[in-house]
Amino acid sequence: MEHSSTFDWAICFGYLALVVGLGIYFSNKQKDNDDYFFGGGNMHWLPVGLSLFATTFSSNSFVGLPAEGAFRDYHQLLAIFFIPFIVVPITCIWFMPFYKSFGFLSLYEYLERRFTRAIRLLASAIFMVYLAGWMGTMLLAVSRILNVVLETQSATQTILIITVVGLLATAYTALGGVKAVIWTDTIQAFALCGGMFFLLFLLVGGIDGGWPAFFEAGSNAGKFEMFKTTGGLGERNVYSACAYGFFVYLGSQLASYGAYQRYVTVDSIGDARRALMLKGGFTLFSCTLFFLVGSALFVFYQQNDLDVFTRLSEGSSKDQLLPHFVINHASGFGMTGLILAGLFAAAMSSLDSGINSMTATLVTDWLHGRQVTTVTSRKLTLLFGVCVTGIACLLSMINSPVFDILLSIAGATLGLLLAVLMMGMFLRRANTVGVISGLVAGLLVFAIIRMWIPNLDDASLAKLGVWAGLKNNTWWDGIFATVPTIIVGTLVSYCTTRPEAEQFRGLLLLDFLRQRDGEGS
Repeated sequence: MEHSSTFDWAICFGYLALVVGLGIYFSNKQKDNDDYFFGGGNMHWLPVGLSLFATTFSSNSFVGLPAEGAFRDYHQLLAIFFIPFIVVPITCIWFMPFYKSFGFLSLYEYLERRFTRAIRLLASAIFMVYLAGWMGTMLLAVSRILNVVLETQSATQTILIITVVGLLATAYTALGGVKAVIWTDTIQAFALCGGMFFLLFLLVGGIDGGWPAFFEAGSNAGKFEMFKTTGGLGERNVYSACAYGFFVYLGSQLASYGAYQRYVTVDSIGDARRALMLKGGFTLFSCTLFFLVGSALFVFYQQNDLDVFTRLSEGSSKDQLLPHFVINHASGFGMTGLILAGLFAAAMSSLDSGINSMTATLVTDWLHGRQVTTVTSRKLTLLFGVCVTGIACLLSMINSPVFDILLSIAGATLGLLLAVLMMGMFLRRANTVGVISGLVAGLLVFAIIRMWIPNLDDASLAKLGVWAGLKNNTWWDGIFATVPTIIVGTLVSYCTTRPEAEQFRGLLLLDFLRQRDGEGS
């Protein structure tokens, strides 16, 4: 830790003290579970929008996106652009009014009204699996950065830091509820972007030739490429980027309990739309910034330390390029403290939101919500936080890349949830038997892609032809979880008993839109 100054640690610990203090402040403002999980439904759209942004981009993104820009190209940025240009408009125009018309505390209450309570609980369980995997890989990314920042490879010290970060996030989440989550996420959004913005200019300042040389070298190396149409299913190209960007990010916006939870913390449809559009704007700016930092890292190390770049270009070592620059080339600027604060911001903004949403779905979907006291909700939050921290400590022993694992988990779980919701909202004939059959089909296809294909030998992979490329490309997991679920669910629904009228009356999106447009004309 010889590169870290007292000023660096003052920045870091000052930030941690601030977010824990916010949790203590809001702990006295929770009257019931409506306040604890939904902020009383009257929060301002600005912090809610920033919270939506900060929650989406965890520590995996904090290190994964610059690494993607440094070692690959901009196809992942193309996938992310689906958020502001495709996903946010779709959600704001068609789904936001529909969701706000429900009056439900949980998104999955819709599935109970549309199908059965069993489907509601199944959706809640799938969402919690997603959260557990997401938060576990997020803290794993933290541990890998801290190995560089703290100049240690000691498993004991890494686990200690993970435990401290996890328990601090759990503490202020348990104390302050969703208001603490949203307001700390607001701070974390600026900490996340501020450090990266300063880092970009610092990097370009260290490149011989400045900005012109940066763009020229990046272009010559193909770092800004994002519309490649060549390559099969195993390649990152425009096709796989579109599949990933549409299905994974649409699933996270429409089928996630956490996103719906933010929608109901504001008063009106207009406020919910403004919050979501703010998220889109911040996503567009910040992720472009992260990729530019990655490209600048590539050019900088090509000029100054090619051996280090080559050494860090394999597997999980890619995540260490950004902290390596900060520690070895940015000392004296307080950048270590800013990066630590940004890292903790990314980790804690994800962990606090995940823990709060996991507790909220358990309380509202499984324990009948308002019958549970706020004290019990806090205890459940603490329990989930401790469990997730423990899982992350175990994952810190694994020496494999985490970003692709995260995409695979998100593609499978959010893809399944998106499929179920789309069948319920668009297909009048959809029934419980069809939904369950579709989920089984989607899980089976996912298992084939992620468990069977990767274990085949070279001869067997050759027989699969183009499909063998799925072995190493998790960007397709979302579409291959969603589409088979919808197709099989639709076919089975049409072959079985038609649902009763009360199971879809007022619960179909197209009917809602026609009624709304008719009233407005």
